[in-house]
Amino acid sequence: MASIVGCALSQVKSRLNHFISDAQVEELCRQRQHRWRNRVLNPLTTIHLFLLQLLAGVSMAGVRHVAGMAVTAQALCKAKKRLPLTLLMDLLERLTQQLTPQGQDGSCWHGHAVALVDGMSFMTSDTPQLAGKYGRAANSRGQSRCYPLPKLLASFDLCSLCLLKIIALPFSRQERTCLTRLFSSMAAATVMLADRGLAGFAQLAMMQAAALHGLIRLPRWLVIRGRGRGAHRRIKRLGRQDLLVSWRRATLRRPTWMSKRRWLNLPQQLTLRQIAFRIVRPGHRSKWAWIITTLCDPQRYPAQELVELYAKRWQVEVQFRDLKTRLGLKKLSAKTVTGVRKELLMFVLLYNLVRQVMLQEAQRQQVSCDRISFIDTLRWMLFAAPQEAPPPLLVNPLRRHRPTQPRKLKSARKRYGQLTQPRQSLIKPASEAKL
Repeated sequence: MASIVGCALSQVKSRLNHFISDAQVEELCRQRQHRWRNRVLNPLTTIHLFLLQLLAGVSMAGVRHVAGMAVTAQALCKAKKRLPLTLLMDLLERLTQQLTPQGQDGSCWHGHAVALVDGMSFMTSDTPQLAGKYGRAANSRGQSRCYPLPKLLASFDLCSLCLLKIIALPFSRQERTCLTRLFSSMAAATVMLADRGLAGFAQLAMMQAAALHGLIRLPRWLVIRGRGRGAHRRIKRLGRQDLLVSWRRATLRRPTWMSKRRWLNLPQQLTLRQIAFRIVRPGHRSKWAWIITTLCDPQRYPAQELVELYAKRWQVEVQFRDLKTRLGLKKLSAKTVTGVRKELLMFVLLYNLVRQVMLQEAQRQQVSCDRISFIDTLRWMLFAAPQEAPPPLLVNPLRRHRPTQPRKLKSARKRYGQLTQPRQSLIKPASEAKL
C-alpha cells in the first residue's frame, strides 16, 4: 500500500505537465495578478490535488490518503477558494489549444472537422444561492422537488472525443439561446451535429455567418412536404428523399431571446438541404426522420453518407455518461456559484487528460478511440506508477445493431419517503437535555 500512496498524484502531475509546464501555470497566475505565499498548498499543488480528488472520487478529507500528503479538508477548501476562476479558464483554454483533434484513418469527414453539440443537466448542493442562480425543476403543479438543476451545453470533437467548450445555464433557459457561444471553439468549416432541439432559422443563419456547417435533425413541424408552405418552400429535388429547400425570414416570428437588430441583420433567405430517411427495426413499423444541413452539394456530400454521419451524433450521449457516471459530474459538492464553476472547469480538464491517454492508446492498438474503455483508463491513471507506460488497456467489443433494452426496472422499495421540500427548511435544530 505504501508504494501506491502518492503514485496517483505523480501521475496527475506528469499528465498535466505534458501539456502545460509548472512555469507556464505560474506565468498565468502572474498575468492574472494573483498573489500567493510560498506555502505547501500553492496554486500549482492545489490544482493537482483538485484533479486528484475528482479522479479518485473522494471527499476533501480523503485526499490526504490518496495523495500521501498531510493536508486537511479545511486547508484544501481554503486553497480552492484562493484559486482565481480566470486562472482555471486560461488553463483549460491552453490545454484545449494543444489537444490534437486529428485522429486516425484520416479522421476528418470529407476534409471537415466534426463537432458534437448537445446539453445535459446535473445537480448541485441544495443552497439558496445555487437555487436562485440555476433554479429547480418543477412538476405539473409547479412544485419543486429536487436539487438545483443547472444545464450544461457542451461541444465535443468527434475524432478525439475531447471536450472543446462548456456553458452552464439555468434550468429554465433553453440551450438554443446560447448555441452561438460555442462557435468560437470550432475551426472554420466544422460540421456541427446536433439534435432537433437546436434547429432554427437563427441558429443556421448565424452558423453560416461563422463559416460553419450544420447537420441537425428536424422536428416534424419544420419538415417541408410537397411544395411547402409559409416560410419553408421546396426549390427542387436533388435525389431520392433529398430536397433543396429555402427558409425565409420575412414570415417568421423573431425569437424572444434575440434582439431586434440582430434579427434584422440575418439574411432574408437560407438555401438548405432536407434529407428524409427511415429507421427500420425488424418486427416494428418503420419510422421517418428528417435532417437539415447547409452542405447542399449532392455530388460531394451524398445523402447516404450524411445520414451515416448523423448516426454518430449518439456518441455524445456516451460522453455525457462518462462525465456523469464515471467521473461523478452527476452531483457537484460546491456550495457557491463560483465553486460550481471551478469544479466544472476541473472536471473538463480531467476529462480531456483522460481522453488524451485513450487517444494515444487507441493509436498504439490501432482501434478507434471510442472503443478504449474509459473506466479502465481511469483505474490505470489512479494506480499506475509515475512515468510508467500504459499496458494494453481494455478494448470494448464492436457492438453494432444491438437490441434496445427497455428503460424500466423491477419494482424497488425505498427505505425513506421522497423529499418534497428544500432540505434546509426541514432541518431541525440540535437537541440537548437540560435539568
